Amino acid sequence: MSGSVIYPVVTLGAGPAGLSFSRHFNHQTDIYEKELSWGGRCRSHLVEGFTFDEGPHSSFTKDHYIRKLFAGSVEGRLNEIYPEILCRYGPYWIRHPVQTNLKSLPVDLVVDCIVDFVKAERDAAVSAENYGRWLISGFGERFARTFPYAYTRKYWTVEPDQMTTDWIEQRIYRPDLRQMLRGALSGDPDHTHYISSIRYPRDGGFQSFLKVLQQGARLNYGCELAELDLKQKRITFNNGFERHYESLVSTIPLPDLVRCIRDCPREIKEAAARLDCTSVVLVNLGVKREKLANCDWFYIYNEEILPCRVHFPSKYSGYNSPPGFSSIQAEVYYSRYRPLVMSQDNVLAKTIEDLTAIGVITKEDKITLAVCQDLKYANVLYLTHHAASRRAILYFLEQRGVHCIGRYGQWAYLWSDQSILDGKFLAERLVNQT
Repeated sequence: MSGSVIYPVVTLGAGPAGLSFSRHFNHQTDIYEKELSWGGRCRSHLVEGFTFDEGPHSSFTKDHYIRKLFAGSVEGRLNEIYPEILCRYGPYWIRHPVQTNLKSLPVDLVVDCIVDFVKAERDAAVSAENYGRWLISGFGERFARTFPYAYTRKYWTVEPDQMTTDWIEQRIYRPDLRQMLRGALSGDPDHTHYISSIRYPRDGGFQSFLKVLQQGARLNYGCELAELDLKQKRITFNNGFERHYESLVSTIPLPDLVRCIRDCPREIKEAAARLDCTSVVLVNLGVKREKLANCDWFYIYNEEILPCRVHFPSKYSGYNSPPGFSSIQAEVYYSRYRPLVMSQDNVLAKTIEDLTAIGVITKEDKITLAVCQDLKYANVLYLTHHAASRRAILYFLEQRGVHCIGRYGQWAYLWSDQSILDGKFLAERLVNQT
């Protein structure tokens, strides 16, 4: 445990939100972390000379404060990358996003997509009651069902009609007819992706961007929450350690927090049971070949291919792989709506088989590293009951001095920069209240 001073404000979780809160609260909080290292979902792992993040992390924030913080954390040693992003559909490689790059596809498919797009514009509804209807009203029936519907089943593990639209923001670009036609006729369409450039640490993986947040933090590892007594303001951990608090900041998954609450009201338990998320198996490969990839990452719309997205960490930084090698990370998502019906060994074998079939690797390539990492919490699922359940829980906790921040604490689709700002804003609010 950390030093003798016991701060009245306690923080659960040493991910980007928890570390950010600590830094902006002048580190006058004790952080308790379940794992044996800091970083949360932004951790980086060194495996046999290869560096892999827990998913395809990079920084594309336009927020000046976060850009300065990240640059300072690595003392300016970062790579500015203008990514090449592709998509795989059938036997075709297409520039991303598909909706403004239809040129590479079969003519009949392109014609159907454009005709349906025009029809959707003409018949546009004022609002869409779910994500599926939003896709069809925004892109037309043929495009929606061919591309984002298929990707939703792979990435979100549910049908688009099951999801709300609360999470979309700027994440999906809806072109106008001119842009769609230009992308169908020209090899040089307008740039329409929300990411124009990314930043990535030169060495140490994405976690290096958070080093400045961690420095000075009062960290206690191996502390998994076992019980939270809201009336007595007492927390107990699985290792038997127990302590009191005046204010509690939580970044741990919201359903896990609720499950630990002593004498929790039934309606709050029921609300937490309605919160859903996906899990992910990351397939990490090291290949003895330089210049393995012709893009930085790509999306896969073919449903018979297991991964939904693949990126190349060695493209982000040469320090992510040994000299003469390249690295690959593929994502395979699952949930209770779409269970993983094969073992990790079979996920690994099928992923390698699929990447070979589409030409990313060849049968002659020497794969020197092939490992899987199974992460229980990946993406928060925005199903129809999400908003009301989340709102009820957060209100209940806030009224009792528990402040939830970050992707899993807020149970929201937050990027790393948003989670850091979430911690910063809470710290400023609590300081102003004193």
